[in-house]
Amino acid sequence: MQDLKSLMVSMGQGWMSSFLAIHIVLTVASVYILWKITAPFIESYHKAADMDLIAKCPNRHWFYGHIRAFGKTSHERLMCAVRFTSSFPTLLNYWAGPCQSTMFMFHKDPAVALLNSGAPKDNFAYSFIRPWLGDGLLTSKGKKWQRNRHLLTPAFHFSVLKPYVTVYNDSCRIMLDKWENSCGKPLEITDDVSLMTLDSMLQCAMSAKTECQTMRETHPYIRAIRQISACVQKRFVNPLFILDWFYYLSPTGRKFKKALKEVHAEAEKIIKGRKRVLEETEISGSERENGEQIFKYRGKNSLDFLDILLQTRDEDGKGLSDREIRDEVDTFLFEGHDTTSSGIAWSLYNLAKYPALQEKCRSEVLSVVGTKEDVVWEDLAKLTYLTMFIKEDMRLYPPVPMIGRRLENSLPIRSKLHSPQETKIPSGVNVALSIFMLHRHQQVWENPMEFNPERFTKENCAKRNPYEYLPFSAGPRNCIGQNFAMNEMKVVLARTLRRFELYLDGETPEPRLNARFVMHSQDGIKIKVRPAKDTCIKE
Repeated sequence: MQDLKSLMVSMGQGWMSSFLAIHIVLTVASVYILWKITAPFIESYHKAADMDLIAKCPNRHWFYGHIRAFGKTSHERLMCAVRFTSSFPTLLNYWAGPCQSTMFMFHKDPAVALLNSGAPKDNFAYSFIRPWLGDGLLTSKGKKWQRNRHLLTPAFHFSVLKPYVTVYNDSCRIMLDKWENSCGKPLEITDDVSLMTLDSMLQCAMSAKTECQTMRETHPYIRAIRQISACVQKRFVNPLFILDWFYYLSPTGRKFKKALKEVHAEAEKIIKGRKRVLEETEISGSERENGEQIFKYRGKNSLDFLDILLQTRDEDGKGLSDREIRDEVDTFLFEGHDTTSSGIAWSLYNLAKYPALQEKCRSEVLSVVGTKEDVVWEDLAKLTYLTMFIKEDMRLYPPVPMIGRRLENSLPIRSKLHSPQETKIPSGVNVALSIFMLHRHQQVWENPMEFNPERFTKENCAKRNPYEYLPFSAGPRNCIGQNFAMNEMKVVLARTLRRFELYLDGETPEPRLNARFVMHSQDGIKIKVRPAKDTCIKE
């Protein structure tokens, strides 16, 4: 009996030892896992707190940070941010939650330093569009970006852009024909303008005539492109969609993947077909002449974006891969049609809002274009006041309201407004240059809320620091397609002014700003149109 008791005591002690060992292992494992989970957040918090020492920030909530402090809607947040420039003239450390911050910049001094630093795009927001655009010019970095930027430059030479004016005219005519039936009625213009710029972009990029302005979403390719854009936008308003796995399990994420597959398949089909055509096209002479590359023409008098992407070569004779070509085509479509449509829509709204300026623009258009059916290439440089009007519109409503970068190296900033000493922002920090805040900054612009095209006379532009006005960014990563965009905006506005008088009344509410990748309006932009007086132009 004594032996049995001893055995039981021994077994009990063994079990207790095993239980204690297991408990210790589980405790250590739990602490390790908890540390692995929380360590990045703790590190992020300390980095964000360190940024508070570099740039002051408004009072914040311990959990929400500044998310609620700037307002509930995009419009409220933008207007509040502009007001903060009086207290924080150069830098502001914005907390997005309890442990993550972004260094906001909105003055020329930090803008010069950032835009000339070569820092790549911020991985957070741009990751939402990377599945669509891949590693194109917008998202790529380093040597790949430098090489591709060099290879794509010929696509924006004036000799290539010149024939596109015909495309702009034709696409605009279709849109204006639709508006004939809406004279005197509130007209929501953003959707029509977006389809019009997408129509012209598809033709300029791939010579693809889709009739998207009349077919609208019934065309499968157009439906897929617009579905992708809508799904990307939803990621900005749903915090759970920040998590990739949650997003792709949701109906929105599944819809995004399906539309993405359709768009990529169609682009690859067009690229393969075009390669076959170019291979069958004969060309006399050498591939390069006096250092300039010679491009093949496909039985037509102009090149499109895809023609050049397929034929361009670097100094080693190496061109772009099919995947790189697809990425650049998708990037061209996304950046070109959405940003340009934003610029056009807001310009039309401001023409309606300021009738005296509208008449000044119309008089110039009638004087320059005359009775010609189309606006031609030679007219564009003569439309000086219309150009000034467009520039002032993009000052108050920049198509791309913010640029996000992630610092790979520390960034020195010299600004007397911020500090008499040089300020250094360390590497690894996410920074955001707010073009919207810069363009409305009281210490940068006189009467910044006043709409005044005279700011952009030659004399005024010569006196201004170029980094005070950045609708197309600046530095080595400035917008490669800015001339393309300006040309299209001039053609569309000129044709519209010849045909219609634009106006606002009690049935046309003031639009509310909605800024994400591109400056849109929360509920669209509504104006009214009626036939223009004193013009015999027949469209």
